Amino acid sequence: MGPHRCASVQVLRTTASPPGVAIGDGAGLIVAYSTDVSSPPEKTPPHEDAAAPSWTGYVTAISVAIAAVALVATVWSVGPHELVTQIADIGAGFAVVIAIEVAITASDSAALSGFLGAGGRRPSYLQVLHAQVTGRAVNAVTPLAALGEATKATALMTRTTPNRAIAAVIRYNLASVGLRLTSVAIGAPICALVLPLPTGLRVVMLVGGGLAAIGIGLGMLLVRRGMLQTVIGLMRGARLVSRARATRWRTKLVTLDRALRPRPDESRRERWSPVAWIIASWSLSLVSMWTVLTSVGYVAGPGTLAAIAIGGTLINLAASIVPMGLGISEGSNAALFAALGAPPAVGVAMVVGGRVVPLCYAVIGLVLVGASTAVGGARTLGHRRGARARAAL
Repeated sequence: MGPHRCASVQVLRTTASPPGVAIGDGAGLIVAYSTDVSSPPEKTPPHEDAAAPSWTGYVTAISVAIAAVALVATVWSVGPHELVTQIADIGAGFAVVIAIEVAITASDSAALSGFLGAGGRRPSYLQVLHAQVTGRAVNAVTPLAALGEATKATALMTRTTPNRAIAAVIRYNLASVGLRLTSVAIGAPICALVLPLPTGLRVVMLVGGGLAAIGIGLGMLLVRRGMLQTVIGLMRGARLVSRARATRWRTKLVTLDRALRPRPDESRRERWSPVAWIIASWSLSLVSMWTVLTSVGYVAGPGTLAAIAIGGTLINLAASIVPMGLGISEGSNAALFAALGAPPAVGVAMVVGGRVVPLCYAVIGLVLVGASTAVGGARTLGHRRGARARAAL
């Protein structure tokens, strides 16, 4: 799982997560973009080795602090006793799910490393893994999963250029979301035509599949035309920004837009290797979901599992507006399970049981990241004091 070159996003995240757990996108990344726009990742000019912007460490520290407060609020709203009860109900399956989550994170990190490309100043796989853990821990307890993506990008900026880091995270999210939309576009109509579903759920599946196909087509068109340039054009058309500001933003983001598209000299392996890691991550998330269902006493067949996975993807998109989909996921999955002829309580239990793992992940991740940030800050402060002392001599 070493470094790879950037891969194509023509098969358009989000982070792998079981149904009922909110998924992320790249919405928060533009906030992290600075005026330091360097060349695309296929080039390695001298300024590729320039130092990271000084504000990246502050952004990471502030994001971790916000996530820590959100984690406490989320645990309080769910209830510590309820969380302990759910862990006990999952039993030995909890250890299996944790092991699967570790494998999912490793796969996601390999994909993100591949989208960073090779050559120039770039982070190692372990440094990408650190950024992935940071971003996912923040995403687990904040709404829209946008802050975690911005945190992930700023963590990568300490090891590479802002343009390269942001492009890699956006491409990772585009590929992740695209994979899930592709599964809905293909799987939803098949489930609607093959499985004995109620009429209402069959209609939802068909409509969802059609909308997913449209979303894939629009995403590919936006990337080819220049996604960020198009967004700025729409904002200017709606008079949300002035003409002068829109022109400045277009100038700054044109190179980033170019970095979102695959290079013509990429080999087939370089182009599809990160996508293969995302597929592996998504497949592992299905195994995790099946493990949680089995642990709460419900064994789903292949057809039911497919319907739950596809329906869960649609639910996730709606539930991502609140941390961990609190409230929305429970009600939606209860209705989905009832429509499939399964006990609605199983759907709720799956959501609550599946939520325990991201919370544990967030606790572990934030502790590790907080400790790493504190150590790094102390080390930087020591270096500055030493430099001042030497300068005074």
